[in-house]
Amino acid sequence: MRPGPVVVLLHGFPEFWWSWRHVIPSLAASFRVVAPDLRGYHLSAKPSSGYDLTTLAGDVAAFVEHLGAPARVAAHDWGGLVAYQTAMDRPDVVERLAILNAPHPDAWIAAWLSHPEQQRKSWYVFLDLLPDFPEEFYLEQFRTGTIRLAKVMPPEDVETYRRAFEIPGAATAAINYYRELVRDMPRRRHVAPRRITCPVSVLWGSLDAALEPVLNDIARDWIDDFTVTYFPQNWHWLAEEQPRAVTEHLEEFFGPAAEGS
Repeated sequence: MRPGPVVVLLHGFPEFWWSWRHVIPSLAASFRVVAPDLRGYHLSAKPSSGYDLTTLAGDVAAFVEHLGAPARVAAHDWGGLVAYQTAMDRPDVVERLAILNAPHPDAWIAAWLSHPEQQRKSWYVFLDLLPDFPEEFYLEQFRTGTIRLAKVMPPEDVETYRRAFEIPGAATAAINYYRELVRDMPRRRHVAPRRITCPVSVLWGSLDAALEPVLNDIARDWIDDFTVTYFPQNWHWLAEEQPRAVTEHLEEFFGPAAEGS
């Protein structure tokens, strides 16, 4: 692995490390870039438990410590929720945080309780609470090409994600992230989130079918240094839809000026 500052890239649902393939080559010219599979996804271990945000954030913190903490972290979708939690629980391991269309977990809970449009967009989360059915539901969407990924990706890319999602245990592990978040909602809604002290830069596709921009307005109150850049013509998968813009942003945000921050 090349010398230099560590950059960790965290993928979302229902993807794996490959979602960063367009971003990695340019970043690797200046950074030690590592893109792991999150717990349960693709080739990672698939234990029966440990899909709560505290445990997932512990996975990331241990990984970053192994690489040589702290790290600059970029994260999308569920990777973003885990990254936000890591920055709250272990500020010593996250130097800078870039988020691509992912909610702060407590902002998502607050918006679900108070924002009708976010409630409407979150319908699928409660489908995910059912036993067994969600796994087959998403696999059928993959097979029929109706999964949301297909909005912005060619069929061969969707097929790559389908094969990863069909690995035994992967679908259940991925859906357990949702199940654990909802299970933890009653506790989290009564606990003030820890402040995030590292700089946070959000890139946000405005056409996202699952997440409302109000999530960023809520999260802003819990983050010391917070900026948002909106992409009005893009959806949820900016690293796939706008890889050059995402790469250039990360190079600037994580670049030499950030060293020693």
